[in-house]
Amino acid sequence: MIFGNKEMQKKNGYKSIGSLFIAVLFWLLFSCQTKVSTDIPPELLADNNSLTMEAINFETLYTDSGVVKYHLQAPKLLIYNDPKKPYKDFPDGFLMQRYDLNKKIVSQMSGNRGKYYDLDKKWEAFGNVVLVNSQGDTLKSEELKYHETEDLIFSDQFVSIKKGDQYITGTGGFKSDTQMSKWSFMKTKGHLYIEGQ
Repeated sequence: MIFGNKEMQKKNGYKSIGSLFIAVLFWLLFSCQTKVSTDIPPELLADNNSLTMEAINFETLYTDSGVVKYHLQAPKLLIYNDPKKPYKDFPDGFLMQRYDLNKKIVSQMSGNRGKYYDLDKKWEAFGNVVLVNSQGDTLKSEELKYHETEDLIFSDQFVSIKKGDQYITGTGGFKSDTQMSKWSFMKTKGHLYIEGQ
């Protein structure tokens, strides 16, 4: 009888130790916070647009059938392969030169930031945007969009154009070809000098 009580006490003691061990283990698991250090910047972790590549001091030539069309330089390039809208981001600015068939620069565009949408073949430039054509005509704006396939530039922001000794400004609704030979403003003002006969 005494022997039986000792066995029961021994079994109950093992159960108590086992229960205590499980309780301590759960307490450790749920009371501790895990901190993982990472070299990935938080803004990239929060980005859901699937950044796939980053390049520093990027420079490239775009060709079509062996003919150079564009020369592009940028301090930084980020490529996002979003299945619905893949694009390239130039967060630190860019300089793009466009060539004709004789490898002559016909226009040059720069800005503080740029984006290129692959499927639409569309450029967006922001901040201190400057476009110069082969005649030296200069367009300045804070935002400019360029459709490659249509050879069309446009802006809803303030635009100023210097064409020889003419200076034209518009507060929005600007549209033109990249050579600025056929352009229009919805709202404009400026000085035009017309030679007399």
